[in-house]
Amino acid sequence: MASYELSRQDMIEPIERMYEREYGAEFGMFEVLEDEDGDEGNVDLVYVHGDSENLHVIRIENSYDDCLFDINRGIHSMSDVQANSRWIALPLYELRDGEDQWNDRMKSECEQRGIGIITAQKKGRGVSAKVIMEPQRQEGEFVQAYGELHEKWREYTRTEEMPEGFKAVDYYNH
Repeated sequence: MASYELSRQDMIEPIERMYEREYGAEFGMFEVLEDEDGDEGNVDLVYVHGDSENLHVIRIENSYDDCLFDINRGIHSMSDVQANSRWIALPLYELRDGEDQWNDRMKSECEQRGIGIITAQKKGRGVSAKVIMEPQRQEGEFVQAYGELHEKWREYTRTEEMPEGFKAVDYYNH
């Protein structure tokens, strides 16, 4: 019998495919910031889409309890994270296993904090991800808060071929 358990590593690629499908792959760049256990920092995956004022950060959790109740992980750890969009990702079965009142509590907590929810599930021979709840968007440029990511993004936008009729302009070193 096949295992339905998903590791943090199992969820990265489906989340990247979901972003490419939902938000477009053109001028988008992913960066994995966490180790497989997710023991360091609050962010696992960063996605810069289109411009430096469109930064998405994702915290991947395997457990509903860690996601909602552990103050060092999940939604509580995201309160100080700087980004235009903040997300929590967890396996869909973690939401299904809980009672509706707990799922509603998690959605309510995420909504109050402006955090979106992504779920991943095994589907066919692979894993797919989908958006359950959109985050609140914060205005500003947060890419600089991620050190090397800012330089990688600048280099990526300089070398990426622009569509006909457009050109990349580097205003004020952004």
